[in-house]
Amino acid sequence: MTEGTDRHDAALERLRELDAPAPAESRALFDEMFSEVKSKCEKSDRTIAGFLRSRSTIVRRLIVFGVFAALAVVGWYAFPLVDEQGRSVPWIASLIAFCVLMVIAMLMVTRPVHLPALPRWQAWLLVAVAVGATVLAAFWPLPAAQADAHAHDGGIMAGVCMGVGLLLGVPVYALLRLVDRGNALGSLIAAAAAGVGGNFVLKAHCAVPGTGHELLGHASVAVLFVVGLGLVHRWIPSEKRA
Repeated sequence: MTEGTDRHDAALERLRELDAPAPAESRALFDEMFSEVKSKCEKSDRTIAGFLRSRSTIVRRLIVFGVFAALAVVGWYAFPLVDEQGRSVPWIASLIAFCVLMVIAMLMVTRPVHLPALPRWQAWLLVAVAVGATVLAAFWPLPAAQADAHAHDGGIMAGVCMGVGLLLGVPVYALLRLVDRGNALGSLIAAAAAGVGGNFVLKAHCAVPGTGHELLGHASVAVLFVVGLGLVHRWIPSEKRA
């Protein structure tokens, strides 16, 4: 009985020691650490990336969706669309598929951090499907009725389309990276979305038919984004890129 009481008293004494107020030196150190972390957070929040990443998941998704929608509307009406004889069912299916892939990429990049991380294979599957969709779309050219009018422009215009597609994909990639809170493969997903975004605009507005042209000028955009940015993030440390 006495032995049990002694153990009980010892346990109570240990709890009192743990609950004892911290020394003044420790409190000063904690205050300094807290001030430093608070200063870094406030400094980060003043940047565009810090502001966007500090928003809630629904707000970040609405921002991305709103920007994508605005760019699509502006591009849809600011540039001449493929004329009606070029708007086949496969053409429409390509545009719908590109939109769906971009929305999926947005949802994956903005996934809440408190949820379990998505399996890596899902990110790689999205990338494979995105690149595959751009290649598949190249085998659904515009009707042959337009072939004669643009047959001599295919090779020259492929380089032009590639350049335009890469430029159009940059804001898509940048926006997804700005709202990304640390997705393990966020850069790769953003690259795939950028390639798909560039292909969406090219498919909607490029009137040059032919599988060769679309492979070299359109699908190459997605391939270059994924491979190029994949190599950048693989071989260049993040602190050097910053």
